[in-house]
Amino acid sequence: MPSIKDAFSFGNTAFSDLSGAVGDLFASEGHKAKAEGDRLEASNYDLASSLALQNEKFTETSTTIKQAQLDRQIYQTIGGQQADVAGAGFAASGSALDVMRDSASQGALTKAVAGQQGLITEAGYKEQAQSYTTMANAARLAANAEDEAATGSLITGGIKGVAAAVNIAALFA
Repeated sequence: MPSIKDAFSFGNTAFSDLSGAVGDLFASEGHKAKAEGDRLEASNYDLASSLALQNEKFTETSTTIKQAQLDRQIYQTIGGQQADVAGAGFAASGSALDVMRDSASQGALTKAVAGQQGLITEAGYKEQAQSYTTMANAARLAANAEDEAATGSLITGGIKGVAAAVNIAALFA
């Protein structure tokens, strides 16, 4: 028969193991909940990435339309100038050509700036999409780590539970 001191020692150890087992089992549930939250976060990042890619395509289309509008505007401006010169009975030479050349040059510059701005905006959306994809992958990685932590907590909880049972059985042996 164990002494009182031995019984308290086994009792304390059993109680410690049992409380550790319960703590680990609850920790496992916490890890599972955190993993689910990480997966939801990844899903939101995936959605944001998809929307950023859509914005990139919208910008590309919008830039193409804007450049077509500028082409039309340039054509109308130069055509109007040609009609004015011809209507006034002047030849398409000298100052008249300088004015039309300047209009064509200004139109080409405006079109180039619009195109470049469109490319810059598209690149920004593409970078944003890549950033969201990276964050989604990081959230999935964190979710997997939480799943592993949950499994580890279940294992350590089981081990501590067995140790508590052995200590309790030893008290009555």
